[in-house]
Order: sequence, then structure tokens, then C-alpha cells
Amino acid sequence: MAVGLSRRLKFTRLVAITMGTPLASSVFLSISLICLSAGSIMNLITGILVATVLVLMTSLSYGELVSIYPSAAGNRVFLKKPLGNLFALGLSLMWVFVILGAAGVESFMVGNVLHFIFAGVPAILWAVLILTIVLIINIVGIEISGNFQLIVTSLVSITLASVFVFSIIFVKASYPATTTGFDLNSALTSAVIAVYFFLGFGRVTTLGEEALDYEKGIPRAMPVAIFLLSLVFILASVAIYGHVPLNVLQSTFIPQVVLGDYILKGTPVPLLLAIVSVVMSFSAFNAGVLGTSRLIYALGREGTFPKFLGSIHPRFHTPYASLILLYIITLGVLVYVFGTGNYSLPILVAAGFDSFMYALVGYSAFWHHRKGGEIVKIPFKVRGGTAIFLVTTLSFTILGVLFLLTSSIAVPAIIVLGTLAIIIFYRLRGVT
Repeated sequence: MAVGLSRRLKFTRLVAITMGTPLASSVFLSISLICLSAGSIMNLITGILVATVLVLMTSLSYGELVSIYPSAAGNRVFLKKPLGNLFALGLSLMWVFVILGAAGVESFMVGNVLHFIFAGVPAILWAVLILTIVLIINIVGIEISGNFQLIVTSLVSITLASVFVFSIIFVKASYPATTTGFDLNSALTSAVIAVYFFLGFGRVTTLGEEALDYEKGIPRAMPVAIFLLSLVFILASVAIYGHVPLNVLQSTFIPQVVLGDYILKGTPVPLLLAIVSVVMSFSAFNAGVLGTSRLIYALGREGTFPKFLGSIHPRFHTPYASLILLYIITLGVLVYVFGTGNYSLPILVAAGFDSFMYALVGYSAFWHHRKGGEIVKIPFKVRGGTAIFLVTTLSFTILGVLFLLTSSIAVPAIIVLGTLAIIIFYRLRGVT
């Protein structure tokens, strides 16, 4: 009898995994950027709320699709019918590579934070150690990994929210002069930045073969997770905007630790926030590896990737071969980032590509929703889905184009040329 994936993930674990990837320590760099761009508290909060609504609509798109196709292949299957097999394959593989790039950056950051806490150990050794622990946890079993994600995400969210609420309520703010008023352009700029707070939430959809209730569990877990993430991000942004001077935000890569220094200098709070940042990175690695490995496993199982990548561990029922491959590639990215110090490029590429992926997922949901019962059964059908999915597609297409136009030439070049190279490669191999 063939060994397959095991259905063990409950609703709470799915919520935690959805939150895990966006709730990374690198999100604080985006918070610095939104604070520098907003111009007022009202613009800042409005921007985050607009972004939350857009991402919630995307989660509804994913919800319909994963209820139709509970597959470890995720985006590969979601895009196949409306876009064709070749384009779905090329986009899915590019998605894997940009995720690995972001994972390398997160490794770089957690290594440096740990080096800040324990200066005697080189940052790169800390980064390798964290990656290795995550690999072992995921190989040992999905149940352990899901429980781990639930505990870590809950502790991180509660700790961050508590610190931010304390700083907002009990510590006198020193907001910049432009704290009142509303400006549409500044609010929309803030919204564009805030969309990337939620980067990677859709990776939970690759766990459709391991969720206890894939038809309703994953579709309902994503909106709940996004709502909770939005609360944390609003509290974090308001706290940092109100207590950290803008000139300091321009020059620091650890605004959360600086916040602790400003609100309770001389106490363990800055160290606590540094430790929480490390745990956030750990959680993001775990959630990201958990989702991405399932896509590689599915591609190996179908023969698009080498067959051995579709192997399942006979004892733990996990895709150990794909997990090891991810580990090796992420280590390579990690060495590159540590060697060059260039961590911004992988983040920008991931952010830009995810915008277009969200747009295409919205289009796929729109396509399937309109076809309805003609070709597929839709267990989780969104009321008013036609309009919601169309708005999602248009909104993220516009945001993606604006993002690329305002980025350095390297970002659109990598996204466009990388995707085309994958598509051409598989076309030459006879994939249609």
C-alpha cells in the first residue's frame, strides 16, 4: 500500500500556520517604511485597513479554490484550468524560488539578532542552527509541527500585542507634528506597503491533503488569521510611529527593539522584543517550509520534478526528500546574503511576485465561480464571489504594476525573466 500524507491538522493549527509566515521579524522593516510614508496616524491606520480588506478578498479566492482542489500542489492546481498547464507550472515554480529567497533573508536576520544577544557565536552559525531545527521538526511529523506552530504563534501574538498596547496606553507618545488629517495619496501609499505585511499567508493552501476539514477548515482559517494579523500590525505600527523618532527609523533595522528602548529604557523589554523577533523568525521558517515542501512533493509525485522528491517517510508520513531539498537551497541563499549583505532584493522580488500571484488567484477563483457546477463542485462557495474576485484581480494587478514601476530594474527583471526562463525550459521539454 502506498504511503500518503496524514490528515491531522485541526482548525486552530491552520489559523496558526496561516499567521506564521507573515508574522516574521522582517515585517518590522515594512512597518518602518509605512511609518515614514504615512504622514499621520489616520493615514497609517487607513492604509493598513485597506490592505486588510484586499487580502481578505484574496483569502476568499483561495478558500473557494482549496475547497475544490485540496491538493499539496496548491497554486499549481488552482491556476491550471484557467491559465493552462505550462503557465501554471512556471508560476508555481517561480513562487517556490521567491519563497526560498525570502527564507534566506529571514535566516540572515535571525542570525544577526541572535548574534546581538549572544555575541560570542557568529551570526551565520545561528542562522544555520535555526534552519536545521526547523527541518528536524518538520521531518519528525506534521502533528508536532502544527502544535509547535500553534504554541509559538499564540505566544508571539500575545506578547507583541501586550507590549504595543502598553506603549500606546501607558507611555506618553511623542508623535511627529503631522499626526492629524487625512491625505488620500499618503493613505494609498500606506496601503500598498501594508499589503506586504501579509506576505505568504496563502501557503497554508498547500496543506489541503492534511487538513481534517479541507472543504471548510482552510477557507475559514485564512480570514480569521488575517483579521488577527491586522490587529497586531495596527498596534505595532501605531506604537512604533508614536514612540520612535522618524530619523531613528530611517537608520535602524530593528525598530521593534528600538521601541522597547524608548518606552522602557533600562529594563529587559528591549531584550524581550529581540527574543520575540527570533521566535517570530523561527515560526515563519516553520510555516513557510511546511507549505512550500508540499508543493515540491506534489510536483515530484506527478513527475514534473524528479520522482524521489515525491517520497514520503514511511514512519512519519512527511515529504522528507522535499524538506531536505528546501533546506539545501535555503542554505545556499543564506550564504549569498551573508556574503554580499544584499537582503533587500529577495524581499522586493517576493513582494512583487506575490502581488501578481494574488491577482491570478483572484482570476482563477472568478473563472471557477462563473463556471460553477458545469465543471467542478464548489464546497465553499463565496456569496457575491464574482464581484469580489474581479475586484481582487484588478486591485492586485494595479498594485503589482505600480510596485514594479517604482522599484529598481533588477526587481521586474528577475520576476519576468525568471518566470519566462522556467516556462521556456519546460516547453522545450515538451510540457504543454
